[in-house]
Amino acid sequence: MLLFTSYHQQHRLSQALHERTWNFLHDGPGRVPATNWKAVWLAAKAAGSESEFVAAMDGSSSGGSDGVASARPPGATCPPAKECPAAKDCPACPAQKECAACPACKECPACAAAASPSPCPAPAAVVPANASAAPPAWLGYVVDGQCPPLSKALAHSVSKDGAVIVTWANYALWDFVQTWVFHARKSGLVNYLVGAMDAQIGKALVAGGVPCFAMFETGRNHSGVGEDHLAWGGKEFHKMGRQKISLAQLFLSLQLDLLLVDADVMLLGDVMAYFAKTPMADVLVTSDNLMATIEPGDEGLENPAEAQAPMNIGLMFFRYSERTVKFVDVWLDTINKDPEYWDQNAFIDLARTSWDPVAKVHPDNKRVFMGYNDTLAVGVLPVASFSGGHTFYVQRLYEVQRVPLYAVHCTFQYGANRGKRNRLREAQLFADPPEYWTGDSYISVELHRVPSNTWEEHSSRNNSQMKRYHFRGLDMQLEAFWPALRVAAVTNRSVIIPKLACYCDKYWTELDKCRVPGALQTRIPYLCPMDHVMDPNFMDDGASTWNVRWREHSFLENPRCPESVKRSRVTFYSSNATAKPTEKWVVQEGGLVVLLPAGLTQGAIREMLAKYSQYKIWHFKDPENLFGGFDDKELAKAVEERIAHLQPEMPPDPSPPPPPAANATNASAPASGAVNATGVAAGNVSTVAVSKDKNAGMLSAVHERR
Repeated sequence: MLLFTSYHQQHRLSQALHERTWNFLHDGPGRVPATNWKAVWLAAKAAGSESEFVAAMDGSSSGGSDGVASARPPGATCPPAKECPAAKDCPACPAQKECAACPACKECPACAAAASPSPCPAPAAVVPANASAAPPAWLGYVVDGQCPPLSKALAHSVSKDGAVIVTWANYALWDFVQTWVFHARKSGLVNYLVGAMDAQIGKALVAGGVPCFAMFETGRNHSGVGEDHLAWGGKEFHKMGRQKISLAQLFLSLQLDLLLVDADVMLLGDVMAYFAKTPMADVLVTSDNLMATIEPGDEGLENPAEAQAPMNIGLMFFRYSERTVKFVDVWLDTINKDPEYWDQNAFIDLARTSWDPVAKVHPDNKRVFMGYNDTLAVGVLPVASFSGGHTFYVQRLYEVQRVPLYAVHCTFQYGANRGKRNRLREAQLFADPPEYWTGDSYISVELHRVPSNTWEEHSSRNNSQMKRYHFRGLDMQLEAFWPALRVAAVTNRSVIIPKLACYCDKYWTELDKCRVPGALQTRIPYLCPMDHVMDPNFMDDGASTWNVRWREHSFLENPRCPESVKRSRVTFYSSNATAKPTEKWVVQEGGLVVLLPAGLTQGAIREMLAKYSQYKIWHFKDPENLFGGFDDKELAKAVEERIAHLQPEMPPDPSPPPPPAANATNASAPASGAVNATGVAAGNVSTVAVSKDKNAGMLSAVHERR
């Protein structure tokens, strides 16, 4: 222990020792007591670095007598998630570095939903829900470690109360499936099956203890739907839609109630218990309605007479009956006749055939309308509790409505699957592996200039002025972020996206007073999802040779982020009055604070910050004063190209309506030019007709209302 001579090493060692001795001395259910203190002392004495000390001490606490980590015995169990002791890695399972369930690990998300301890899982696998019990029945159908074909016996082996939950994916979405399973188990849902669209995910599902069935033919490796099957509107997208309806038809033929959900719909509550409250409904479906049609505190279905936005078939519950079977048969037959007919549009058209949401409702529940020629009872699930991407991430409508949250669907977002992952991470819902938290070093930044208007002040402006305030506000906030990004480039660190305030929504069509039309419950300002400001795909596309590594704004707030990462922090200020680093210990800043000279160039930054490289978090109070420029011209060019690519651009105001046809020959074409974020047109341009906005069509200009 005497080898840790520097102030920083002694501090970190003290923290590590405190964490471990506290956990070892306060044994609870599932804790591993330190029974051999001689081994602990020998481990500390022999260690040549903090990481060696931590690994050796964890090993000694796991039963080793010589300071060397003992291998985890087969079948050993992990403690309940809330009682996992803190550690930096998983030395107790040296062959399974991704084992999140070992007692030496900081977090235990994989077994969070287990009622009893779970065995140490294979790498990157989902921990079986209750592996200490007898093997689940579905495993009896597995052959050669691969998902079996669907059969009535397999489906009924996982069903509960005559119902089954089904999702499906290929290996490109394996991380989505792991997250989906994590939340299903955490919500107490056990009656689910995952359809394997290729052989690779089939093997992963079986290895992870996830009940599954093969959607690919024997002798083939995939289902015929490619990795890009979530790309909206494409050939693969339509093919996937037909497979979805075929799944509904297949499971209903097994005389089971069915909850059919996309893999990007996270189940966060006991949805089956909710569906049981409306036994008269044949079909329950989510909606793209952007506001609630019921009063706050009301947990019932939406009012069908008012919730007339498109129904969203990303989550559908089918109650088995001859009526439901017939409807699904007609639905599938309808879209098979027209390859371009979107499955969701076909569902809406059929379900609303001859409907009257006021007069034709179920006698036992007026919020259940009679659709499909009065033969099908349909209910629209509440948009606050069964949220889409806008009602959850932007509006947080479940808070406004004061209702439980049952499901979140990753819709209304930008950046394709990357955007979905980042949204889930921002909401602390994505089940990342341990190395996501510990595998890099990070830069965070403090914002000094932020917009502060209230909604009353903001909405008193006309639409064009509101838009300009929004983009000026983003510019103000990003003044500190761009220099932090430059520091990240010269020090090879990931950057944590700061929390940004948005004063205008982002959408594919025109906005109304900075809100999406119909989203009247949106509270402005709101916490910007990153893809409302910077597209995740712009972080490392071909626009520059330098790529951004980043983490979401909630990274350090997430309980999955180990305390060893959160506490490994140094805060940097800069000043023109100092010529060399000056260190202080400031409790309010979380520990070590370093005052640096202002205007440091690339080489000086690397040299002065090198001694702090062991800290996971570098928090910069004023990076705009610290960073003085690049020494490497090529790196400077690449970084500035990336920043220019990421910089939000304000779309122009809409062009005036075209003149009457009779006067068309006398009308002069309006000039065009780019508009910057301050609202000043480039050149002498009075009207802008063409936008250079990279996000054109996502945040459309708004019409003036004076």
